[in-house]
Amino acid sequence: MAAPEPAASDEGDRPALLSVSTLTSTTTAAVAAVAEAASAPVSAAVSAVSAVTTAIAEPVQRIRSAAATTTARVTGQPHQTGAASYYADKFHGRKTASGETFDNGELTMAHRTLPLGTLVKVTNLANNTSVVVRVNDRGPYAGGRVADLSRAAAEKLKMIQRGIVDVALHIVPPGTADKDGSPKRGSN
Repeated sequence: MAAPEPAASDEGDRPALLSVSTLTSTTTAAVAAVAEAASAPVSAAVSAVSAVTTAIAEPVQRIRSAAATTTARVTGQPHQTGAASYYADKFHGRKTASGETFDNGELTMAHRTLPLGTLVKVTNLANNTSVVVRVNDRGPYAGGRVADLSRAAAEKLKMIQRGIVDVALHIVPPGTADKDGSPKRGSN
């Protein structure tokens, strides 16, 4: 049983926070599945309980991520720091989690929890260079990294030689940058 996607807000593609009614309807559907499975074999009951756990855990993770993002915006502190790498050339042309085709020449990144479409200022902590990228994929799934960047973003950060660098991720507030990451007039 998949958890429902959050509704889009009036601020573009950014998802709105999950409502209590969304969580209630998800939980109600999951409990109904468990009740139905109670008369079925044990394996069906185990599957139903697993579905309930997933149905509840996914919205909770989205809420935690939104809370962390809001805190980062208010305090000016980085949303996250840690190691980042960049995509190998073999991923160019493959489909991303957002449904678009990955282009190593675009300024994009993969992140595990930030909403797809979020603009993020990535700063290479070794040389203090920064680039604004758009989250269009999920990951990274290797080595405890916090982000996988496109080659174009990695070049802007001057990290190609090293491959993996420590970065700080700052959320770019909605409405303050164009899609390419450049500041909108009057938002400086």
